Amino acid sequence: MKIAFVVSFFDFRNDVRRVIAEVVSRQEVIVFGKAHEADQIRQHLPSGVDFRTIDEKKPTWWNSFWERLYLLFRAIPRSSENFFLMELFKASVTRNPAQRKKNYRILNWVRRLPKIISYDTYLNGLQLSQQTQIDDIDQFFFFTAIADDYLLARLMRAGHPKVHVYVYSWDHPCKHTCFSRRARYLVWNEALGRDVSSLQNIPVHQVQVTGASQFGYIEEYYRNYAKGISRLYDFEYVYFGCAIGTADLVPDEVRVIELVSKVLATTRPDLRLVVRPYPVQANWVLYDPIRRLSNVVIDDGYRNLDLSVKEINIMEKFEKIENAEAFFHLGTTMGLEACFTSTPSFIIDMGYTTQQGLSLYNFIHQYQNDRHLIDLAPQNAITSEQRLIEVVNDLTQPGFMLLNQRVQSDYTVKSFANFAKDLVST
Repeated sequence: MKIAFVVSFFDFRNDVRRVIAEVVSRQEVIVFGKAHEADQIRQHLPSGVDFRTIDEKKPTWWNSFWERLYLLFRAIPRSSENFFLMELFKASVTRNPAQRKKNYRILNWVRRLPKIISYDTYLNGLQLSQQTQIDDIDQFFFFTAIADDYLLARLMRAGHPKVHVYVYSWDHPCKHTCFSRRARYLVWNEALGRDVSSLQNIPVHQVQVTGASQFGYIEEYYRNYAKGISRLYDFEYVYFGCAIGTADLVPDEVRVIELVSKVLATTRPDLRLVVRPYPVQANWVLYDPIRRLSNVVIDDGYRNLDLSVKEINIMEKFEKIENAEAFFHLGTTMGLEACFTSTPSFIIDMGYTTQQGLSLYNFIHQYQNDRHLIDLAPQNAITSEQRLIEVVNDLTQPGFMLLNQRVQSDYTVKSFANFAKDLVST
């Protein structure tokens, strides 16, 4: 059997590369990607994996028109406010001022116009070149967001019997529009499966739980590294994982970190604050204000020239979480990952001045944070400076570990080998 993975963000998704490496040890694997990403993908391909360029889009006026029409009139998930918030974040990270202004203008139109073109209707309307070599592929795996709509459209029209879409992240059901009712979806757990069905109108029988590829590193950490890796900090500390990738909001995140630093300095001077900058944030100069704080240590040794992170740095990330007195964040997958350790995980729900638009409040209260963290354990949401003082004075309170217990019961952590085996057997 020949397996195909259709990929994007290949340098950043270490776990996807690990899964593919496990699959190729048992079966023949082909990786598909867009032409402009070919060099980057080839650079990170596991040994024994072949690469093919996707060549499905016809350069016609109709496709250009249809893409623009879909952009304006596309159906969106039922979590509409979260969708528009994420679109606003994406528009804000555009560096070109003219393009950013255009993005905002398009988004304003999308808000006003009817949402009448479903993703399946869009796929049906695309004109295809049918030049991509796919006849020898038995099983296709896409990842959200879909790397190439045209290739998916070809497979859907051909009625290919095995087209699976792995929902790569816990926030994808609430923010993406690329969910076809003709594909089968693979998700982290039952709760995320319900998100896919309820937010994206996907029939329940087309959603299957396979686990989270990202959690393969958690399994690997406890199996291979936890006992052998040296403690990286010889002092007691709270670990803060930065979450914000848009430069407009990083100063707000920095101010929250400054507040946490101040509270620790006055309330728990025995603890230092270790801050992990957000790896996808291009401008780390934004974190300079906290570098000057006497009780802050910047954890920035893991950054590479591209978006890839060395696997030893991933293991060290878990070691740093495991040995912290607490993990603080404003809404990041690390806040969920921390729940698989013995360290209490807290989301900081304060520091904002507005609840509108591109705001810290809306970043914190993204759909997945509310549903899968805050609602699950409200006691682990820090809503004021006074509450922060109370928390850091009593970090060993048993009630703070309820979130860890609930998360661990809701997700199955698998090795990369077991995840890969379960994935391709669907």
